[in-house]
Amino acid sequence: MNVIDRKAVGKQVLRVLLATPFGAQGRGGIDRLVDLIVSGLDGNEELATRAVRLVTRGEGGLPKGSFVFAAALARLWRAARENQADLLHINLASRGSTYRKLILAALAHRLGMPYVVHLHSGRFDRFWADSRPEIARAINGLFANSNAIIVLGESWKKIVCDRVPQARDKINVLANATLPSGCERAPASDGRARITFLGKIGPNKGTRELLQALATLSDRSDWVATICGNGAVEEARMFANTLGIGDRTRFPGWLGVQETAAQLRETDIFVLPSFSEGLPMSILEAFAWGIPVVATPVGSIPEVVEHDRNGLIVPAGDIEALAQGLRRFVQDPELRRVFGKAAQQDHAARFNIENYVPRLATIWHRAVSSSASATLRRKLAETK
Repeated sequence: MNVIDRKAVGKQVLRVLLATPFGAQGRGGIDRLVDLIVSGLDGNEELATRAVRLVTRGEGGLPKGSFVFAAALARLWRAARENQADLLHINLASRGSTYRKLILAALAHRLGMPYVVHLHSGRFDRFWADSRPEIARAINGLFANSNAIIVLGESWKKIVCDRVPQARDKINVLANATLPSGCERAPASDGRARITFLGKIGPNKGTRELLQALATLSDRSDWVATICGNGAVEEARMFANTLGIGDRTRFPGWLGVQETAAQLRETDIFVLPSFSEGLPMSILEAFAWGIPVVATPVGSIPEVVEHDRNGLIVPAGDIEALAQGLRRFVQDPELRRVFGKAAQQDHAARFNIENYVPRLATIWHRAVSSSASATLRRKLAETK
């Protein structure tokens, strides 16, 4: 295990295990955020905090994933027994992620290691509501026994409060964050509006509806689209060809960090017509580049994308409204510029990773302090 030296920066530091699905440069928003957190902590002596990744899923399907998770449990056990870490940070999504994190949290609780729950998944509320009673109770306990809870917006705070009211005082609203762009976007060489989608291609992200909306813009020749991501890539490509827009719809597959930046640098309109979300990193990345967004009012997106100011909000599944929103941006470069400027200003004020990491470190330090205080109170009570 990568042990954090408590004297590495000349003073005692808080040592955090960051549970993450795939590890460094993994596919998905959680891994991307964890990469930024770890990088932001490295070399920052003022925060007195260091973190190492605890990979809980890994690539390669169920057999390999089971081995990876077993190894994560062993690492957690050793970290607690040998005093190698002070806190476990649990990144929580739905389905398999929830089952893994229930086990991870139960072990941490048994070993006396405080933990923080960081809720990400847009589908978690439905999963929680539809779970069997024993699973729902276990999820309630996951939050109740935590030392702090992080949610992406006020809507998620309400969901947790409604189900676990005793956890209200532990909840911290902390929106995701990304790096600033660092440079200006490149203008289109042919004057066409460049539309970009980033995400896992499939039903939840509204990819099919997006392609149908783009097909209604086939009367215009002033746009091209790039649909980036893993998932049902070939199926989407075939559907675009069927709709007659295959000649100006590109499917490059999954993009790494540098490739994503290169793509956004050549983007004029960002679109994400999802049916459920937490708070997509891709929208914040688009904001960093000054790109106006067309999105749906799911998860914490309405707390970020303000209709008719930094983007457009359209109902999930409404192909006509999605097409109208895209058409509005395609035909009006000045509108794109004004909304994009507002988006970039919002990113600087609210979603810059340089501001996010200190806030997260503060939550971690308070969580460990609250755990120490609770332990002291129990010991005093036992002596009376």
